[in-house]
Amino acid sequence: MENYDNNRTTSMIVGKGGYAVNYGHIVVRDPEGNGGFRYSYTNVPNNPGVWVQNVCLTAMAALEPNPDRPEEMQFASNATLINRGTIDIHFDEVYKYYMELKAKTDTPEDYRFDCVRCFVMLAGDKSLIVNEGTINIYMDQDIEAIVSLYACGLWANAGSLMLNKGEINFIGNGSYQSFVRGIGSMANDLKAVNEGTVTVKLDRAYQTRILHTAGVGGTLLNRGRITIETCGRIMVIGSLQGTRMENDGEIDVISHSTYIKNIVPYHYQFDPLACAFYEHFLPNDMAPAPMVNRGSIKIHLDGSEKSGENAVAFGYYLMQIGPGEKESPDHTLYNEGTIEVTQSGPVHYITAEVGVNIQSPGDNLFNVKIGSWNTKKRDFAKTNDLFVCRSAVFDLGGLDADIDKDSCVYQIPESKEAGEKVIIRQEENK
Repeated sequence: MENYDNNRTTSMIVGKGGYAVNYGHIVVRDPEGNGGFRYSYTNVPNNPGVWVQNVCLTAMAALEPNPDRPEEMQFASNATLINRGTIDIHFDEVYKYYMELKAKTDTPEDYRFDCVRCFVMLAGDKSLIVNEGTINIYMDQDIEAIVSLYACGLWANAGSLMLNKGEINFIGNGSYQSFVRGIGSMANDLKAVNEGTVTVKLDRAYQTRILHTAGVGGTLLNRGRITIETCGRIMVIGSLQGTRMENDGEIDVISHSTYIKNIVPYHYQFDPLACAFYEHFLPNDMAPAPMVNRGSIKIHLDGSEKSGENAVAFGYYLMQIGPGEKESPDHTLYNEGTIEVTQSGPVHYITAEVGVNIQSPGDNLFNVKIGSWNTKKRDFAKTNDLFVCRSAVFDLGGLDADIDKDSCVYQIPESKEAGEKVIIRQEENK
């Protein structure tokens, strides 16, 4: 066990089954100190077999040597990490260190499969990570950096619980290939909970996700306050199919919508997006968990000439990648709180409380079931901002009787012209 109550400039590292509590002030900047390490992975869906190389910095972590790659570390399981003090972690020195290392390689200008990562609190499978203090993540690297930089707050692997009861702040200039990751990881069966505050204030970012998983199962739950102001793609609570997602708190997003050219081959190129809930998946018959908003969601799309004409913003956004061969299970959405989506800029953008398949052309039909839905009554045939889609099957049986079900689903004109299908079911639930 490590248990410190004094200021320190070195990281707290434990191994498998380790336990550490920080009561003091940890400041991490030096990549050649005990918080610097290397690791790599190959689980890249659209580039199988490619090794992604990571130069990393951490403040509190459970790590152990990788027996298959002696110069690297791997994440250690069954650990407990608790922060009750203050942690400051910086990107400036670790980014410079990466550039120095890269200059000495045979491919000094090829950044495509490299990453620089700052993990504030990090552990492997079946771990517990709790922040009850203050975490400041300074994205103070060169603003023109083109290598991928991942800013990770609380990160643990499969079957872990991550809980923020304090503050997590992402601060600085950022860069156009920066990725913000609040609480979560790429693993299955995670429980990520925010009961405190998470704030993102960055000039540049490629993608921002706060409660997130790239695995299946588990729960993403916001009971606190999440405030974001940046550009790029913003997906506040995001997962693959099968993860429970709920908002009982406040989500407030200002998206300085910017189309950013993706230079990382293991990511996908999309137009700007801002949403509170995000779910994407390949066609399958896995039972999805309901997505529920009981709190407050405010999304503002601040458009400009940098946005292009295809920037979008939604309360909920669901997207299926490719057409399915058989009927999908219901993806059920509830809004028992409030959703407010607004916009400004040189053109009128697609915005709505729910968006489906807007960035996935073709007949990618899957079932979207609308449960109880609290909304401001308006002329949906004119506003076109309740439910918006390209292709979808909407079950509107759960809507209030005084909502005009014939006009509340809007199919964008490009989709109609392409002959893509929209099916609306209006029968009342039995």
